[in-house]
Parts: sequence; C-alpha cells; structure tokens
Amino acid sequence: MEGTDLKIEFCDFSSEKDLENLIVTQNEVYRQRGLKFTPADFRYWYGDNPEGRVISFNAIDGDRIVAHEALVPELMEVDGRVVKCLRSMGSVTLPEYRGRKLLAILTNKCIEEAQNRGYEFVYGIANGNSIHTFLKYCGFSLVGKLDVKFGFGRVREPKGKVFRRHWRPESLAWRTDNPKVFRRKDQVLKRFKPGVSAVMGTIDGTLLDKVPQLKKGFSPAVRLYVGMGAEVPWTFLKVPKFVKHSPFNLIFRDLTGGQLPRMTASNLFYQLMDFDVA
Repeated sequence: MEGTDLKIEFCDFSSEKDLENLIVTQNEVYRQRGLKFTPADFRYWYGDNPEGRVISFNAIDGDRIVAHEALVPELMEVDGRVVKCLRSMGSVTLPEYRGRKLLAILTNKCIEEAQNRGYEFVYGIANGNSIHTFLKYCGFSLVGKLDVKFGFGRVREPKGKVFRRHWRPESLAWRTDNPKVFRRKDQVLKRFKPGVSAVMGTIDGTLLDKVPQLKKGFSPAVRLYVGMGAEVPWTFLKVPKFVKHSPFNLIFRDLTGGQLPRMTASNLFYQLMDFDVA
C-alpha cells in the first residue's frame, strides 16, 4: 500500500501530549466546517469510556499526526448475547496527505489489533469521503443509511431485533453526562435547538433509574430522530434533501470468521446515543 514512508504507530492517547497533537490535526481538518475540538472532547471517548480505552493508529510525519483512525470499545447484544465490539470514529487525514490510502492502512492495523484482543465485530458511521475506503480496502459491508426525521410523537423500540446496544449503569451514566441531556419516562432526550429535542434513545426505565444524575426535564413537542430500526410514528417526516446533513452510512465488519449473524437494516435497532459524538 501507499503511504508507508510515514511512521505508522499505535497510540491509546493515555498521554496528554498525544491528545494535544491529535487536536491540532482534527482542528486543521475541520476548520472549514467551523468545528473546533479540545483535548477533553477526545479524552471523553478515548480514555473515560467505561468499556475500555481506544484502539488507535496514527500516521506520523516528523512529530506531526497527519492521519488518524480510532476504534472505541462498546457492548452490543447479538441474539441476546452480550458481545464486545468496536465503533470506528475520529477518522481524519490532512488534505496534503490524501490519496495515499492512509485511512485503509490505519484501519486495517486497528482491526488486526482488535482481533488480537478478542473483539467480535467493528462497525462505524462513514461519511461520503471515507465509505469507499472502508468498503473496498477494509472488508466492511454497507448496512444502510440512518433515517433522519423531524416530527411529533413517541419513538418506540420494536421487539425481535438481533442487534441492539447493551448499556450497563456505568456506561449509561458516562454517556448521559451532558447538561443538554435529560430524561422523560423511558426516553433519553437532548436539547437540540429552541423548541426541538433530539431523541437520543429509548432505554428500559429500570436501568435509567440506576442513573440518578440523569434529571427529568420538559420535552418540546417537535423532535429530531436519527437512527435505524425504531418504530417511528407517521407524524415524523424525512428531512428534505435541501437540508444538508451527513450521509450517515452504517458499515459493519465481522471479526469472527462468520460466527456472527450479518448485521442488516432490518435486524438492527440503533439510536442517536449509540453514536452521537456531540
């Protein structure tokens, strides 16, 4: 593969200096979109996650991170069995280093490490820039595009899904530790814009009761839904094409050699809190 003149290094970002170097790269890539990150943003996902530290590889030129890929640990229920898996996030390549297949090199190194550690699958939400690399060079398959809808009413969890996120009280407390996030009955919501709340997830009420810091709050009537496999009432409408948003391509790679069922758009229940990084 191309790009191997650069150093390819594993990093779990346990060092503050490593985090600071990553932030420089992330902010340079996302400057045109008006996004700006801090070390705390990535410390939250890479180090504070109760399910484990990040698996990550960087491409290094001198002392500069020029490309980065990370897999963060999660738990999912697959046919009722709790499975260790990983979600791809944080993928970036500086503009002047693109075209050298660095994302493919780093992703495949991450996957090799994941297999050595006994993780059973990797999935991710790929944008239009990265999905070709994941599908062609890294062995992923496309599950489908997440739905993005606005509307009124209650989003429900259907029965009989093969894949769904498994939340422990510790991980749920970590995930909902945000002043914008609140609870209403068995739903976790997030203040999105004035008059609009985002449906983060439908969670069993007895589990939510084990997270006392998750406060109850007032929910505006208009709600944003992003996900796959939920029962969404007819009062929700798809966001028009002229409203720009990420393509939200959900991708999947089995690391067990075929021992897992294939993840599909019809057998997955996936919610905004399962991947939203804001």
